[in-house]
Amino acid sequence: MSRILFHEAAEFRVVASLRTGGGQIMKGITMTTSRVTFLLAAAIAISAFPAASNAADLGGYGNFGSIKDMPMAPPPRHHSFYLKGYIGMHNHDVDTIDSPLFANGFFTVGHTDMKSAPFFGLGIGIDRGRWLRFDITGEYRGKWLFLGQDSYDDGTGCAGPANCGTNEYTADIEGWVGLANAYVDLGTWRGITPYIGAGVGFGHYTVEGLKDVNVPANSVFFAEDHSETNFAWAVHAGFSYDVTDRVTLDLGYRYLHIGDISSGTVTAFDGSSSYSEVTIEDVASHDLMLGVRFNLDEPAHVMPISYK
Repeated sequence: MSRILFHEAAEFRVVASLRTGGGQIMKGITMTTSRVTFLLAAAIAISAFPAASNAADLGGYGNFGSIKDMPMAPPPRHHSFYLKGYIGMHNHDVDTIDSPLFANGFFTVGHTDMKSAPFFGLGIGIDRGRWLRFDITGEYRGKWLFLGQDSYDDGTGCAGPANCGTNEYTADIEGWVGLANAYVDLGTWRGITPYIGAGVGFGHYTVEGLKDVNVPANSVFFAEDHSETNFAWAVHAGFSYDVTDRVTLDLGYRYLHIGDISSGTVTAFDGSSSYSEVTIEDVASHDLMLGVRFNLDEPAHVMPISYK
């Protein structure tokens, strides 16, 4: 710009120095003077523009001067830790029962059942982002009642209770379950997030006070209490709802496979005979659970940006 002004000013001096009486020279001086005036006005306007811009920034962005001086928003969190607690009801399925007495082939299992009971548990987990979560849980499964019944017939015409009859079994069972679980969140609609998941771990169960009553033979057998630990696995399905940015409610279904659980040695009330155990085979449970998750990490607060 300075070179242009210098050039124009030099042109003005050259033209003004001519000493002629022609009207063309005076016309050229008038035109050149107009161009110099226009260029000087443009230079003043351009030099004043940054100052006006800075003044606008100072008025529009508070103490930060301009938008480029404002602090950056924190990056989105990629994971967060949470605690969870839950309660539920378990509803067990039993395939059948077995004992060494069944080896002769005379016995037929007529009925098996396990009554529903409550359970509760705690866990800690990590949410890895928008769709993947992991947690470890431990739970106590409250004491529930087992019922079973069999009949036997040795094919000799049922001459007496030694040849045919029935046995009725009752026992109390309680247990602990620990699982490592993984979940996939399937998206969020109107604040509700459905999910599926799976888990593996262990189940520790105790069969207490098993009793084998044979009414026709007027006989009762009692079993020793027995505990055992089995591999356990589970599949999950349910949905969650974010009450706040740190509290989430969770309603879920779980299929839990437990395996076989057994009593201790079973002995006649008079000590006249005994057999090794009663085995409750292929135990599984359909669990309905209600839980709450509490996010341990403070949610990130993003500073809003206002354009004026």
